[in-house]
Amino acid sequence: MEKLMQNQINNIEKQGIKNGEEIAGLNLRVGKVEQQVSQLTVVVTETNLRVGKLEYQMVTLTDVVTDIGERVGKTEQSSARIDGHLLRIDDHLVRIDKQFGQVDKQFEQVDKQFERVDERFDKIDQRFVKIEASMSAMQTMFYELMITQTRWIIGMMLVLVGVTFTAARYIH
Repeated sequence: MEKLMQNQINNIEKQGIKNGEEIAGLNLRVGKVEQQVSQLTVVVTETNLRVGKLEYQMVTLTDVVTDIGERVGKTEQSSARIDGHLLRIDDHLVRIDKQFGQVDKQFEQVDKQFERVDERFDKIDQRFVKIEASMSAMQTMFYELMITQTRWIIGMMLVLVGVTFTAARYIH
């Protein structure tokens, strides 16, 4: 019986070690995800800097367009130049929109990874609940066994005392 209980305790300890290793592995993965989030933050910062530069270029281009309009007037040639500048600005804005779309996709991937990590933690929590339940059951069984054995030992001691007094009575 003790061997069975010891095996169960050893199995629970092994399971606890495995769970600890899984948690350590998950913590490493969470660290990697955090590192990826940090890298994505750097990418977003760089993108914001590029957007600022592009906005500055837009202001500069707008100023250039205004100067051209003042110097040349309302000729077809100046209109063509303005249109060219505006097309480039639109191209820049389209590129910026594409970059924001890519950043959004990367954030969605990070969110999915966090959801997977949360699911894994939920599974580990469920395992711990099962382990706690089996430990409680084993503890209850152990206490019941100890009480039964104690009662049996006390009963045997009373029988032994009775036999001793009876033998002492017949001897005297």
